[in-house]
Amino acid sequence: MTLHDEHPRLARLIERGARRTLAAVSPPPQPESEPPPEPEPEPPSTPESPPKSFAREVTAIWLAAEGSLATRRLYERLDEEDVAKIELLISETPELAAYYELAPNQLAREQMVLAYGIWLGHDASTAKTGLPAAQPPEEIHLMARGPLASAGGLYEADFIVDALAGVNIEMADVQSALDFGCSSGRVVRVLAAAYPEIEWRGCDPNAPAIEWASENLPGIEFFVNDNAPPLPLADGSLDMAYAISIWSHFAPSLGLSWFEEMHRLLRPGGHLVCTTHGLTSVAHSAAHGRSEEQVEEILSALYRQGSWYAPEFGEEGDWGVVNPDWGTAFLSPEWMLTHLCPRWRVLEFAPGRNQENQDVYVLQRV
Repeated sequence: MTLHDEHPRLARLIERGARRTLAAVSPPPQPESEPPPEPEPEPPSTPESPPKSFAREVTAIWLAAEGSLATRRLYERLDEEDVAKIELLISETPELAAYYELAPNQLAREQMVLAYGIWLGHDASTAKTGLPAAQPPEEIHLMARGPLASAGGLYEADFIVDALAGVNIEMADVQSALDFGCSSGRVVRVLAAAYPEIEWRGCDPNAPAIEWASENLPGIEFFVNDNAPPLPLADGSLDMAYAISIWSHFAPSLGLSWFEEMHRLLRPGGHLVCTTHGLTSVAHSAAHGRSEEQVEEILSALYRQGSWYAPEFGEEGDWGVVNPDWGTAFLSPEWMLTHLCPRWRVLEFAPGRNQENQDVYVLQRV
């Protein structure tokens, strides 16, 4: 089902923006006295020649591999008795039992067993899986809280590992990895539990979040980074890095600087998994409160120059981190290809894969 079927009003809005962009970049009509020119083959879509329909671009697609590999690896450490005990605890907690009964599939049930087991104090949920039970207090930045989030970012850990598996990279091939923009460690705590043999690092400019993570999430090296490169790591010291909803906030010029820094840190052939706001995010943000005028402004910018940026956090910053080059950014695939290649190879591109919102890229350092 396309966006036209689910959100016809939004589809009309996006197509109206495209038509305005087309009108602005199309050549003037020929005089009536002159014979019409021979039709030329339609060029491929570029920032100067947007497509007339966005139905394909705003439809989220899956990664090449969708195995939920991190969740499955952790869940399989529990035996049948553990799962039965956790399910009993869930049944004794009505508000959790209602969600568990409505789980749409086996993966959702497995993630709930992992999360609820920790939330309800089931000892084996921590002892056998390696998932830490500590939860950041309210004053520490965390993207999700409550029972379903108590195991950490299972969803994000899955799509990172799945994204690598889709380009034939096994976690057994990774020796050192970095969570770039880790906050208080919501995702890296899951990956470190699932793959403890890897040397995990996490960094963020949010000092209180890093301090909490350093004190509560053992086995991971955390450090505070500045708003601009470099990081205090050696050239070629990483096999893999990932960044979730980070380049979706960098001003494009700063984003390019950080891509260069990742290129320095990754060994030749190393991989970067990152997410950005793209066309699917335009649809998502329009459905969640952006005005029609701003949606059209973003669309026009994406098809004219490939990027749009606004310092939307203002003077107060984002959880105390004040940086005029940290706001909200949208980047088109054409922008990514133009600015990153040939120093990077784009191995996979999954529009809207992150929460039916952000695009997921797997990049290989050349």
